[in-house]
Amino acid sequence: MTFSPLVPTTTILEAAGVLGVLAVGAYILKMRRRRFEVPFSNLWQRVLRDKDTTSLWKHLRRILSLLLQLVIIGLLMFAALDPKLGRADPDAKNVVVIIDTSASMETVDETESGVDGPVSRLAVAKHEVVKLLRSMGGGDEVMLMRMDGQTTPLTRFEADLPKLNSVVQKLQASDTPADLRRALSGAADALRGRRNPMIVLVGDGAYPEDVLASVLRGPPVAQPQPPPAAKHGDDASFANTDLTAIDLRGIDLRYIPVGKRADNVGIVSFNVRRYITNKTAYEVFIEVQNFGREPARRKLELYSGDLAIDVKELTLKPGERKRQLYPNLGGGTNHRLRAVLKTVNEGADDKADGHDIFALDDEAFALLPKRTTQKILLVTVDNLYLEGAMLVYDNVGVDKLLPEEYESTVASGKLPAYDAVVFDDYTPEHLPPDKTNLLYFNPSGKNSPFPIRRTLHRQHITEVDPHHPVTKWIVMSDVNFDKSSVFAVDRAKGEVPLFTSVRDAIGAAKKDGQHKVVAFGFSLTGTDLTLRVAFPLLLANILDWFAGDDSDLVTTYRTGRRLWVPMDGTYGVTEVAVIGPNGRQTRAPVVDGRATFYGHSVGVSRLQAKEDGKPVAQIELAANLANPAESNVSPGSPLYVGGDTDHPLELPSGFQITHRQSLWLYLVMAVLLLLGLEWITYNRRVTV
Repeated sequence: MTFSPLVPTTTILEAAGVLGVLAVGAYILKMRRRRFEVPFSNLWQRVLRDKDTTSLWKHLRRILSLLLQLVIIGLLMFAALDPKLGRADPDAKNVVVIIDTSASMETVDETESGVDGPVSRLAVAKHEVVKLLRSMGGGDEVMLMRMDGQTTPLTRFEADLPKLNSVVQKLQASDTPADLRRALSGAADALRGRRNPMIVLVGDGAYPEDVLASVLRGPPVAQPQPPPAAKHGDDASFANTDLTAIDLRGIDLRYIPVGKRADNVGIVSFNVRRYITNKTAYEVFIEVQNFGREPARRKLELYSGDLAIDVKELTLKPGERKRQLYPNLGGGTNHRLRAVLKTVNEGADDKADGHDIFALDDEAFALLPKRTTQKILLVTVDNLYLEGAMLVYDNVGVDKLLPEEYESTVASGKLPAYDAVVFDDYTPEHLPPDKTNLLYFNPSGKNSPFPIRRTLHRQHITEVDPHHPVTKWIVMSDVNFDKSSVFAVDRAKGEVPLFTSVRDAIGAAKKDGQHKVVAFGFSLTGTDLTLRVAFPLLLANILDWFAGDDSDLVTTYRTGRRLWVPMDGTYGVTEVAVIGPNGRQTRAPVVDGRATFYGHSVGVSRLQAKEDGKPVAQIELAANLANPAESNVSPGSPLYVGGDTDHPLELPSGFQITHRQSLWLYLVMAVLLLLGLEWITYNRRVTV
């Protein structure tokens, strides 16, 4: 007899001991009859004699009832051990079945009995896994593991065939690439210390060559121990160790191939950006590749929303990759772009212009930052550098006021609505309405947006925040300053230092209420920054951040990657809701105003942050497969690993037929029978 408990045996024994003590204690503390004094009579002598003759039987009935309860508890605990009849076969195997559920398994090029038309590779893979499970002996134990961008164990090691089959049938392919290295390493860790280990890989073999070559196979090798006197770094065996290798020595690696065809044409890159100096126009880059062995013809269509912008017919040679650039596009108000590959002749016979077997890379998405025209107010005394830099941008309308004109206009309540106000060498007492963004150069006094600690002279910037949208692409190490104020920045309030001199912040940003604030402690008349390319780029970044156009670099990403997505206004928010392309909603954590997001599905996802039930930030992200390794759906059969091209991986075999009968169901039925018996005897007053 063997046991396979769901929890450690010690835990079951402890639970049995506690339940047994409680049962005995309940009988000891059972309520007894109260004693009453009554007048004596000869009549009671006969009653007392009858009581003496039955007292022994009453005690015996109590003991029988207690023993019955203890037997019930013992049977339940014994069933929890999952006992099985039959000895453990020394040849029984411990098997990890890795099922490829990556994007390439959505390829429709297989046939299955009883099904009309082609089916996906995953459907055939699930059928092969079920056949494999049925061929195993009763002593073999299996762990199921799915492999895509994130390797996930689906079961523990067990021999429950119906449960394993149920898990297999629920599998669905994801839109992420296969991470073979992580899957094989995880399987090896799960099999460590187990008898007769085996890994069975079920997939199409479309895996990176470097990962396959890094697999170590062969008999188990004991790890060499360095001499006692050896110091760290002196061990030659450690110095020659390949840390990227996947050690499968001592593990039997087998492979079940699926997939038949390789003729696929897909979009491997799709990017869009607005021009920095002209936000009304943008350009699109698309890359298409033919992964098949025959020439292919496709129509490439570019859409803005539902409006077709361009349609081109492409002819690609085997293995050819073509790049399409669409410059100076404009018009339309929809910020969602979509590229679609279509067959030239839908009714053709799977040749150059026929059916595409892998549809996931035939469509790609991109998002443009919403086009906005900002109205800017300059409050300055004739700063030509600042005024000239503002004239560079086509999407900016600029007005100018002197400081005294600004004060009188604000005091009278006649200040028009502006998207942003720039204060140059001037710190106002009265601010514009709450929704107006603010930019300060050389603020001073108690009205400074950030408290001023002290003043530096002839300082140099030693660090620039590489993550904030205002400082992207900016280099300030060679910029000279006459003097600058040092700000006291409170990160707990969401304030961020942009430029620092050693540890002194001379530039900072924050989101205060409904507006954003950027301040620099230096004057534009006391620095050579205005003579450098960084100055107009810095202004462009600031205006983009004010308008919410700063996220254009992360709106399009590849599935199977984890990104840190900046979200304005999420300081204090710990998580955001993620609504996927299929409408499914999940949660993502937020740290320092950035959401950690992992892309599972191709399409447009939406991240939404709420505070007190009200939305405070929202961003859309477009996800594409954009992975040539996954688009190359050519099946890898035979599959070679470890650089051994003479011995391909073989099909799994060698399972021994053993019979082991699980007893837990019969034990539970016995418990139910005893409970029924206890109920009958209690109500019949037999055991009480």
